[in-house]
Amino acid sequence: MSVQALIEAFRLPPQALVAHRIPKKMLVEQGAPTAADKRLINDTVDELWWHAALKPGTIGVPASSGPEGEVIELALISVQLKPDSRDARAQRLRQLIHRAIPYPVLLVASASASNPGGVLLSLAGKRASLGEAGKWVLAETTETHAFDPAHATAAEGQFMSSLALDQMPRSALLDLSALYQGYTDRVTALAVAQVTGQFLAAAIGATASAHRQALADRQQVLQQLSAVRNAAAKARQMNQRVALNLQIQRLQGDLQAIAGQLQSPNS
Repeated sequence: MSVQALIEAFRLPPQALVAHRIPKKMLVEQGAPTAADKRLINDTVDELWWHAALKPGTIGVPASSGPEGEVIELALISVQLKPDSRDARAQRLRQLIHRAIPYPVLLVASASASNPGGVLLSLAGKRASLGEAGKWVLAETTETHAFDPAHATAAEGQFMSSLALDQMPRSALLDLSALYQGYTDRVTALAVAQVTGQFLAAAIGATASAHRQALADRQQVLQQLSAVRNAAAKARQMNQRVALNLQIQRLQGDLQAIAGQLQSPNS
């Protein structure tokens, strides 16, 4: 099973394991702010499991406290979707799960109907709501692409191996916030590998942050390139085509420059 394979990749100590099924009703009550969200949960969730509690007493990593609140535990959760779940609905569901659980979540999710054999890892930075006690506000969500662990590429296999607790860098074991950031950096490294073909687990901290910015820049350039190519295909006047083709060349050059930034772990 793809979800279980990714869960096992974390190689957590036995005392951290929970293996507790979460009733769908609980997610509906705690994580669905609207009637539409309640329907979405009921229509898309097949199974929801709490697999492990990563906290000082189970993995030996201290709790942390900072401006965004105290982190006393990380929760390893999985969600198995119903076979006909669509991409947008699956993405919304992952956001609801992150919001509903009062700890930073390592969410292993089966992919949507467009990738029936796939699984992905989703993380989301969040802070306690200033206006509503017991509520959480999500910051940036970081997710892998959907892939099949049973038929993983070299980079995907290296990514899975890098999730093991004993493979995390020393800086990620300072406290639970640092550990969660360490896992986020691993997800970034896999996204970089999708561009460069090389998985660089050593890219952490400021380097990983720079890579995330470069990946965001690349996505923006790709969107611009798609729009310009569509415009060029519809252009009727020669001068318009020439101008648009020059713009395409410039954007392709931008993509090459960004790829160069992503090649080095020290960029």
